[in-house]
Amino acid sequence: MNIVRLLIPTLVFPLALVAQEAPPAELIADEVQRSHTCVPALATLDALEADLEPLGARAERLQALARAVTVEDPDRAAPFDDSGLERAVREWFEDDAALAQRYLEEGDEALQEERAEGRRQIQLRITEELEALSASVQERIGQDEEAQMAFRECDDVIFVRSAVLEACDGVDSPLCDAARDSDGDDRFRFVDAPEDLWDVEQMRPWTSPSRLGRMQDGSIAGSRTSTLVRRGNLSLILTVEPMIRERESISAEEEAEFDANLDSLGLLFDNPEFVMAPALSIFFDVAEPVAGETDYLLHFGDLSDPENQIIWSIPAGEGGVVQASAPAPGWALGRLAGGEPVSFTAVTLAENEEEVDGEIIFSLGVTPVGQASAVQELLAYWEDGQLARDLESLIPAEEPSSPPDGS
Repeated sequence: MNIVRLLIPTLVFPLALVAQEAPPAELIADEVQRSHTCVPALATLDALEADLEPLGARAERLQALARAVTVEDPDRAAPFDDSGLERAVREWFEDDAALAQRYLEEGDEALQEERAEGRRQIQLRITEELEALSASVQERIGQDEEAQMAFRECDDVIFVRSAVLEACDGVDSPLCDAARDSDGDDRFRFVDAPEDLWDVEQMRPWTSPSRLGRMQDGSIAGSRTSTLVRRGNLSLILTVEPMIRERESISAEEEAEFDANLDSLGLLFDNPEFVMAPALSIFFDVAEPVAGETDYLLHFGDLSDPENQIIWSIPAGEGGVVQASAPAPGWALGRLAGGEPVSFTAVTLAENEEEVDGEIIFSLGVTPVGQASAVQELLAYWEDGQLARDLESLIPAEEPSSPPDGS
């Protein structure tokens, strides 16, 4: 994840950021096209799901057999049919019950070993069938490019009703049925006109940070706070979290930079295996640059004073999700902890001999609700070295290690 930093003192915006009354024209055209495209795409996806339904039922049955074997309870999966695997599972239960009875009568530990090997073999057979089934499903999905597009571009989006209906002539699609139904369909959301998308906003307060800990799946997470803002079909997740790296994976110069940065911030992180830097991360869900923007800026204020407002910039790229993470400047952490609102703005930058001119395309304002208390709590957790102690307790120095989630 590379961050391209600007020469901030030379960046000039002709107009400071102001409230946007209308969405970019290019965004309107893109959303109309999305609604058109998703009509046949979701019809294809519906057909694919119907084709895969028997495979899904088979997967559920295999999982039921696996659970029954794990808890040694045939009633969890009964009745069994006469197919190869089902018959094998039923016979294993019968054989295992007979071995268990013999063990109670004879107390021979070899019988327990035989039982364990039998269980391992039947579990392996179930697992192999599940893996083969999963591969078959993935191959079927991978062969259908339109279905893949539907997963990528038509999932959890807001559609333009008028544009959908334009594309529905002669098409049998669940999206058409939902657009015609005035009562709506829980699977799909609509606005009447593309301009209305810009009025659909969602904001999530900053989450309360928790201590670093191990999750049920064995991963390590926590010690972060994040917030979400969504406008139309554009959505952004902004996170303050620790950037953790194994000392062995970085150069001596980088290791010294990490340690010097912590010293300058007054944060304590004494761990022999890892280094840490407070970081800001963004996850921006956008199909492609909305209006030819070249960069996205994370900043305070209205961009009237770029030198003192811009935290960092991220290149827009050619399309797809924009994901980036970088160490957070100390001055930015302080202002976040003070509750100063932050924004994410798309701009087009053009360089000339003396300065960089910036044109603002659109901006997403992040809610400050819960921001100050969450960032302050996180900084307090880092300042006294508790993060390092928690990490060392989760990954002792002598144990093979890997960075926790969010690094």
